[in-house]
Amino acid sequence: MNSIESLGLHELTLPFGQVRALTRTFGLGLHLVVGPNGIGKTSLLRAIAGALSPMTGVIRLGDVPMKRHSDRVLLAPGAPPAIPWLRAGMLIDFVTSLYPSSRRSLEYRTHVLEQLHLSHAVDAPLGTLSAGMAKKILLAATLIAAPLVMLFDEPINEIDAASRDVLLTLLADYQRDRIMLVSTHHVDPFREVATSMLTLGETGVPSVS
Repeated sequence: MNSIESLGLHELTLPFGQVRALTRTFGLGLHLVVGPNGIGKTSLLRAIAGALSPMTGVIRLGDVPMKRHSDRVLLAPGAPPAIPWLRAGMLIDFVTSLYPSSRRSLEYRTHVLEQLHLSHAVDAPLGTLSAGMAKKILLAATLIAAPLVMLFDEPINEIDAASRDVLLTLLADYQRDRIMLVSTHHVDPFREVATSMLTLGETGVPSVS
């Protein structure tokens, strides 16, 4: 494996949750991050995305600290941004514009929107969309931007079963050339596509599986 194709956490301690001195390396594929509420799953994803500064430790993409690779990581958060007037399509366009070197073609954009039944929603303000539709807009933006490291916070919460199955298929297509971390309370739907699972316990120390 090329060293640039690994995401390394080295003695990572976060200011929120209970992640302490966490060391783990993720290669290409889909990796689950699981654990009880409040343990630090979301905080871990935010730290990798550069939105939360660790108290101690280093996050590296290959041999280089992640802060130098901000255009190689993207987090699909658990909730949409608090800008209800923004049209859904504009959010997708803005997010993907930040990733010119990795974003997919217009044909793929159309494919993702059609598969997730979002084609009719792109002209709607975010504030008028249901929670499930808004979640799918965030997922679509991440899939279309397609940086090397893609992070998903509870991606199947609030979306319907058919969209969940479509999402799993779209994620599986990226297993060979992307590093994907998925925080979730719902492990079973991901079992067939997951490469590994990081279980954060009561102390934040991982159980490797």
